[in-house]
Amino acid sequence: MYRVQGIIFDMDGTLVELPVDWREVIRRVNETLDVNVETLLDLFPRLWGTEKYMAASRMIEDFEMASLSNLKILDDSPRLLRRLSSNYQLGLVTFQSGNVAREILKKLDINLCLIATRDDSPTRSGQISMIVSTSHLRFEDFLVVGDLLNDVYSALQVGCHAILVDRYGRYSFDETENRFKVIRSLKELCGFLRF
Repeated sequence: MYRVQGIIFDMDGTLVELPVDWREVIRRVNETLDVNVETLLDLFPRLWGTEKYMAASRMIEDFEMASLSNLKILDDSPRLLRRLSSNYQLGLVTFQSGNVAREILKKLDINLCLIATRDDSPTRSGQISMIVSTSHLRFEDFLVVGDLLNDVYSALQVGCHAILVDRYGRYSFDETENRFKVIRSLKELCGFLRF
């Protein structure tokens, strides 16, 4: 069980599934901007603060906006967020743009004040740090919930607790990996929290 006062959620892959063809996005970014990256997690820190970053972000946002009509809500996440909001300070981190994040939050009918996007920081640890620094809490008071190892390792790096949502069994861990919990669905989250 975790004794935390705040929970920071990753958005895409954790709360919702944004059906973007990420391979095509990366191909287009590489071709158009004359870069060679395999993932956007590599691209964002590499180009941060440059004109190429802004161009890449706008190009990616076009793909993201086009996919919003087919957005899939995962694990009844709006109801979970509303339930948790009465006991915890909630935050959101995402590598989507601010515009896309706001559109998704409208679709979820959720109002979150603590949000950090790729417009704010090119790394997950930077986004988590921004959320914590705008709250009245400490890093160890937050739990970060995400669907990628980058989410949980970034949380641990800055001193937060972490839970990995591994819906599709992509990862395997031995018994020595006990720095974070693994769940298959957001519906399991409340079992790790003390209300």
